Amino acid sequence: MKIYLQKTLKPFVVILILFYPLISFGQQLPKGIWAGDLNFGGATAHQSILSFSASDGGSTKVLVSIPSSGMHDLKADCFKLVGDSLWVSFKDHMASYTFVALYNRNKEQISGTLEVPSIGLKVPLTLKPANADSIRPNRPQTPIAPFSYAVLPAKFEGGGEAIVLRGTITAPKVKKELPGVVLVSGSGPHNRDGEQFYHKTFLVLADELTKRGFAVLRYDERGVGESSGTYGGNFTEDFARDAAAAVKALRADKRVKVKDVYVIGHSEGTLMTQIVAAEDPAVTGIVLMAAVGLSGVELSKARHRVLLKARGLSEEKIDSAQDVRFQEKAYDIIAAAPDSATARSNFNKWFKEETGSDADYSDMYIAPYLNPWHFHHLHFEPKFYQNKIKVPVLAISGAKDSQAPAEQNIFAIKQGLLEGGNEKFTEVILPEMNHFMQTSVTGSYNEPFTLKETFAHEALKIIGDWLEIQVKANNKPKKGQKSK
Repeated sequence: MKIYLQKTLKPFVVILILFYPLISFGQQLPKGIWAGDLNFGGATAHQSILSFSASDGGSTKVLVSIPSSGMHDLKADCFKLVGDSLWVSFKDHMASYTFVALYNRNKEQISGTLEVPSIGLKVPLTLKPANADSIRPNRPQTPIAPFSYAVLPAKFEGGGEAIVLRGTITAPKVKKELPGVVLVSGSGPHNRDGEQFYHKTFLVLADELTKRGFAVLRYDERGVGESSGTYGGNFTEDFARDAAAAVKALRADKRVKVKDVYVIGHSEGTLMTQIVAAEDPAVTGIVLMAAVGLSGVELSKARHRVLLKARGLSEEKIDSAQDVRFQEKAYDIIAAAPDSATARSNFNKWFKEETGSDADYSDMYIAPYLNPWHFHHLHFEPKFYQNKIKVPVLAISGAKDSQAPAEQNIFAIKQGLLEGGNEKFTEVILPEMNHFMQTSVTGSYNEPFTLKETFAHEALKIIGDWLEIQVKANNKPKKGQKSK
């Protein structure tokens, strides 16, 4: 999943990105699932869920989900209960957060305040015991056991020191050699099911592909679910190393006979997938869902313009808007600067020369993008990796994608591949599909929570058919060889 902090976004998007590994001590901790609503004064409340359970080592772990923002199963970073006072700290790739609350003596309520110190935001949050089934909306595409195929637990070393990733392999119950698939999720913490808005996107995709004869590995990102480490403080390349480790793990797993491995990424996961394919020549092919091919600067500009168009602004008005010019200049200056302090100084100087206004006003355009993750993102150039990819590529996106505009991104990928001599490229843009691979009406970021469909059937078929064609072509005997 892809979230970028725009000055135009509502405040709740800022805080709904978070929670990690756990330290606990003191009184007896809450148990089970606790749910409540975050309310920022608008008409919509945003359900928040804390899940307290035992980890493998016997200690308590806490996972948080805020489904309306697409967040599921994030780990608490630091946690303590002293008397009735509950304190939780957590962070994502953009900021640090604190939840300070009282756990009442009757164990019926956790009531406190969620704070985001970096922007001075404090939001009341009260949680009460809840039943998982009662708070989960109907998602009819979610596969339900028993399954006709094998479901195997997976555990392997990730791409960083002391990172252990856990996930699931699903595979046909056969003894023959199988083609393999590794699924790579996008930005924002994701569990192995690629869960967003209660939609288990990767579970639906894995089910489809396993029934077609593939062994599929999906895994919790570092700092999420059952995987170790922390999510915050890592960049695209770090998660790409985890994806590369997943590819090696699937190849090496003796429970399934996998030779050829395809990698499927979603959103920022498509950038990670491109890195893996560029650096591992043994990868057989890649699929880029909601494909990202533009540089960080150009992607940020394109997304901003799509959001403005969705609000009814014409291309002419967007081009002439002073706010757009200021924002795009901020992106350019950050991308050209060696560090955030230099970027801020250079932009403030330019802004004062342009408008005569001081930094109190210019900061609104640049400050949100000076955190380490955004700064790194605006310096990222995927063309370097696209030029090195030699395997077949399928890019499939939706025309209603407001997070990774389809035409510009797919064109950039195609050009990057061609510059490296790779013509094995297939592109598909489905007219009614959104960023999250669903048949959509508006394409807005919040819409997926209201949709029952998890994965557009047409997109599932296109991906499955393309992979089967690649497997058949790859297994076709070369001249002078006998067929298998």
